[in-house]
Amino acid sequence: MALRTAIGPFVIVLGVNALHCGGAQDACADGGACDASVTADASSVFRSAWIPYVDGAFDRVFEPAGTRYLNDHTLLRGDDGRWHVYGIADSSQGMPFAERALLHASAPDLHGPWQTEADILTATGAEQVLWAPFAFPTEPHRWVMFYYSGAVPQTLDRADSSDLEQWVRAGRPIPGGRDPYVLKVSDGWLLYSVGVSASSHGQILVSRSADLEHWSASTVALEDPVASFGWGNLESPTVVVRGGEHYLFVTRTSDATIDYARTIVFAANDPAHFTWSPVTEILAHAAEVITDGDRQYITSAGWTSSVGQQWRGLTLARLSWAPRMP
Repeated sequence: MALRTAIGPFVIVLGVNALHCGGAQDACADGGACDASVTADASSVFRSAWIPYVDGAFDRVFEPAGTRYLNDHTLLRGDDGRWHVYGIADSSQGMPFAERALLHASAPDLHGPWQTEADILTATGAEQVLWAPFAFPTEPHRWVMFYYSGAVPQTLDRADSSDLEQWVRAGRPIPGGRDPYVLKVSDGWLLYSVGVSASSHGQILVSRSADLEHWSASTVALEDPVASFGWGNLESPTVVVRGGEHYLFVTRTSDATIDYARTIVFAANDPAHFTWSPVTEILAHAAEVITDGDRQYITSAGWTSSVGQQWRGLTLARLSWAPRMP
């Protein structure tokens, strides 16, 4: 049985059977899309040592000017200690193909006050959109950003910065889907992105690189057992390493309104292979997990039409970890 707890505007669900349904093609209890095959057989479930949970209420810490919303986003701290957020933005209530600029804001603390900065990139040339940036440091005063531009053929794009204010397109397409996330591992880097199978099953893809320049072909790290949209229902992968285990946070959408803000967590020893056996779920959209000192936080953002005016922008909550009961 899953334990559902309301926290602020969102809900968490604890327990590996958070997505269990009563029968094939049934609806989940809260109205979201579900299927009997979603929960893995108990004998195949990887039992993680920890279960992440939202520890307190979500707070809106940044409200973009005017009617602009923040959607998929990335946060990092500069060498001077100042925080930066970059993300999808538009002034509508939620129009994905109008999202052609990447918003930028900065703050001395994750909780603010946040200061709006100039947009870092605007779609140009073959770029149809600018979606889901992920930025990370590679060395002092050097940062890399991957993002999706809708160019054909489908690849990811890269930009580089030496000051977190000016970003220069690298002009080197990178194999992958959309919504990139990069994890540093002992022998190089793992690049996660979102894909979809020929039969419309959402996928999380992963590729490897030793130098951030040359990438292996993408393989499937996780596949949704339930078919959905032709463009895939999974979004915004984020991987957290804890105690040698890898925790994959993924937003899973459907036609049901409630599923817009549903982030599911999976766990595995191997960061390139996860099974569909959820550890828990957190109702947040495009979640990022951010470490600040000895604390971790989880974020949420999205279309105004889906999250409401009161949550337009960046919301933040403390993320804690409960040891799994024997």
